[in-house]
Amino acid sequence: MDLNQERALFEKAQASSAGFGELFDAYYDRIYAYAFRRVGSTEAAEDIAACVFEDALRGIKRFKWKSKPPVAWLFRIASRRVADHYRLHSGTATLSDGLTEARDGPEALVEGQEERDELRSALAQLSKRDREVIRLAFFEELDGAEVAAVCGCSRNSAYVRLHRALRRLRAVLTSEVQDERAG
Repeated sequence: MDLNQERALFEKAQASSAGFGELFDAYYDRIYAYAFRRVGSTEAAEDIAACVFEDALRGIKRFKWKSKPPVAWLFRIASRRVADHYRLHSGTATLSDGLTEARDGPEALVEGQEERDELRSALAQLSKRDREVIRLAFFEELDGAEVAAVCGCSRNSAYVRLHRALRRLRAVLTSEVQDERAG
């Protein structure tokens, strides 16, 4: 969906409950997937997604177009709701990051699981800010403008943050490979 279509959808959502239903239909799966990757629980992700759209329904009339992708508003709400979830549930984070893709065959499954485990381990060594920008760009598949809007920075700053986070991730992964070879 391009920016103009997205803006039109949000304007319809502001005008009527049927328009809000279209907004819900268009973005529920993405918001649910974001929440699931953050909390690792179907039930909690469903609750978070429901709360996001409840908050959005309450705030849609106040939503102002700021030439940023409107979907970023939903992701900011989701991010706050995920944080609320962890505050309420002992604050322990799970690193459920969307790395659950399965391949064909048992050997490929084992190899894929090892790769996902290495990536999870490397991501865990990054700062929360680095993990978030990588998640938004690669697991949530947000474009540069959307990542910038969620992070509250310019598009250029978002690209710089992502570049630096990927450089740090590469360094962690490289050092793990070197440690394995040495050991």
